[in-house]
Amino acid sequence: MKQWIRWWGLGVFVAIAALWILCIDWVVENSIEFAGTQAVGAKVELDSAELSFSKGVLTLNRLQVTNPDQPMQNLFESARIHLSLDTLALFRRQFISDEADIEGLQLYTERSSSGAIDGRFFNFAGEGGKGREAAIDLASKLNIPDVGELASAEEERLKAEIAAMQNEVADIQKGWEQRIQQLPSKEQIAEYQRRWDKLEGENAFVKLKGAKELRDDIDDDLDAIKSLDEQIKTDKERIARLTEQAKTLPSREADRLLASVGLDQGFDGMIRHIVGDEAIDMINQGLSLYKTAAKQMSEQQAASEDEAPKPLRGTGELVRFAEEQPLPNFLIKQAKVNGSMPVAGQTISFNGVIKDITSEQHIWGRPMTLKADGGSDKGASLTLDGLFDHRSANALDTLNFDLRQLALSALTLSDSEQLPLTLQQGVANIKTNFTLNQNGISANVDSLVKQAQFLVADSAQTKTAQLLRKALASADQFDLKAMINGDLDDPAIKLKSSLDNLIGKALGAEVAAKVAEQKAVLQEKLAAQLQDPTAKLADSGAFLEEYKSKLGSQRDALKDLLKEMR
Repeated sequence: MKQWIRWWGLGVFVAIAALWILCIDWVVENSIEFAGTQAVGAKVELDSAELSFSKGVLTLNRLQVTNPDQPMQNLFESARIHLSLDTLALFRRQFISDEADIEGLQLYTERSSSGAIDGRFFNFAGEGGKGREAAIDLASKLNIPDVGELASAEEERLKAEIAAMQNEVADIQKGWEQRIQQLPSKEQIAEYQRRWDKLEGENAFVKLKGAKELRDDIDDDLDAIKSLDEQIKTDKERIARLTEQAKTLPSREADRLLASVGLDQGFDGMIRHIVGDEAIDMINQGLSLYKTAAKQMSEQQAASEDEAPKPLRGTGELVRFAEEQPLPNFLIKQAKVNGSMPVAGQTISFNGVIKDITSEQHIWGRPMTLKADGGSDKGASLTLDGLFDHRSANALDTLNFDLRQLALSALTLSDSEQLPLTLQQGVANIKTNFTLNQNGISANVDSLVKQAQFLVADSAQTKTAQLLRKALASADQFDLKAMINGDLDDPAIKLKSSLDNLIGKALGAEVAAKVAEQKAVLQEKLAAQLQDPTAKLADSGAFLEEYKSKLGSQRDALKDLLKEMR
């Protein structure tokens, strides 16, 4: 019996088993933190992890995922995540969970310490606000550029535009040089005269026949001259239009350049200059969360499409054979979620279901879907649904967000010391439609606020603040629309509101005077730059008068000959 059992081997087995039992939770915790940190690019932290092979259960306590763009903030944290595991799949190096419960999920929570990791660059939110306190009035918030720099930057392009007009006139002149060559010359008209003089000495039959042929030739020439008269008229009008375009180019370009930097005469987008910083911060916060998630959904797909390098001689290779029902390396088939998120100083609680969570949708064959609803104790209601399809290189993501009856209170719209604006109260309905495909991002955020009451702090005594305070006193309802389009990493964000016209009328005289002053200076600089080429263009059509005179002389000579033949 003693020979059958090697007690030293049994002792080693018991020691390894004990070590496994004691250390497995620590191994799981550190593995998740390491893999998560590498994937996100910022710290992923767990308070603890508990793995039970016998029950097939993994529990994660307080998972925190740092916002890569703001290391003192978590993108989200969860109090507890409970997952049922396929334990056999773990031995195949696959993490497969049929069901998961994500409890106490919170978005955008503050961290007690930085979640940055060495070797990474982060954008701190605080740095973006450095220039906000410098605003004195609305005109300064418009960020008026140096008109001299604007004019210098456009000089070559505008001169090239006038040069193109001059080239067009030159082409017209070349065309006329060819047309004139086809008309009867003085020698040809003299030949017509000799033919007629000769016919006068012939008998009546020969004279009649020859006169008809000569008259037909002259009529053909007169028809050609008539068509050229019309062409001269058309070309003169064309050159006149080009000259007028060149003369008005400084004025038109001044309008275009000022509009391109937000200094047009209209009031569209006026709200951006007051609340733009805060609104865009909120939009960028949402995009940051989306980009982090989208990166994980697409990373494995991108890697699988790259050609795998050939293994070195003498080394092994992991071969994945075809399966009837292939499974990705990571998959949560269904996750029930409950949690909360801050919206405008209020906490919105929600419950939802996320299905088919994997970084290898091309293997699993199904897109990830999300459905959630919830509300607040103040009467707000939330519905959320989304589809994230990354099964191919051309991802298609859609997200619809509908938040109704959100009570607003003491919401800061502008924190400038010179123009502090607060929405004291209001009830908002916010609807968001988000789409991302191979053409980029397209999103609309439509907000309607009723029962609104604004406050421009008494500490602000500038002329702009006083005008704004008076204008907003009568505004009890307004909308705010955000349009987001373009590349996900650098989208164009446009804000528009029914307050634009209201604010514009109140501050219009102040802003319009500043814009008019800048336009006059810019127009003067552009006109000086374009003076010489414009003058040359204005004189370049003189050749048409010369050709018009030549056509008139030929026409008169031919008509005189016809009179003589009668």
